[in-house]
Amino acid sequence: MQPVPASFTTSAPELSGSELHGRPIRRGDTLYYAGDLSQSLYQLESGLLRAVRLTPQGRNLTVRHIRPGDIFGEEALHGLSRTHQVIALTDASIRPIHLQHLSGDELWKVTRSLSAQLQRVMTDGVHIQDGELRERIARYLLNLSDSSLGGRHASGQPFVRATHELIAEGTGATRESVSKLIGEMRDDGLLSPAYRCITLTAEQDLRKLAGLS
Repeated sequence: MQPVPASFTTSAPELSGSELHGRPIRRGDTLYYAGDLSQSLYQLESGLLRAVRLTPQGRNLTVRHIRPGDIFGEEALHGLSRTHQVIALTDASIRPIHLQHLSGDELWKVTRSLSAQLQRVMTDGVHIQDGELRERIARYLLNLSDSSLGGRHASGQPFVRATHELIAEGTGATRESVSKLIGEMRDDGLLSPAYRCITLTAEQDLRKLAGLS
């Protein structure tokens, strides 16, 4: 199994078709919903977004995470309505990109960003489906710890600001199953969960569990 890259941040440059100043989005806000008209692309300047889609069973499923530098809203390239909802997981800043002002070279930069994200989505899809749920949770938390939702305590231990519901939607599981396993992983000394924050108390053991070492 290939390890999750240390960082998924892209280095997409600022495009001339973008507005001069970024637009702030607060944590928990929705940028757009499935079915909305798609009038522009966007580039994420800071923060972390996620694209979600409602399953036939009525559950939200995380389609992909959008990281700083990523260009998204690709439905605008085809004149389609939005196919999923985009939610801010942290305070964020986005920059609209207006298609009519893009040059051929800038469209190539857009293509490269979307291609890099496609590769990430394919890798994440394998990680969600491969292995038992316990392994998938470990993999997902290690992934998020390197995003705007993560960080490190003064002790050096990594942490993730995430709810059980978010983890369930990111691993294709139910909240109840995730809560049960996080409790077991806490008892095993792998995690130290608190309100909206999970400390990865045994990072190397989690990497072994996730198949990343």
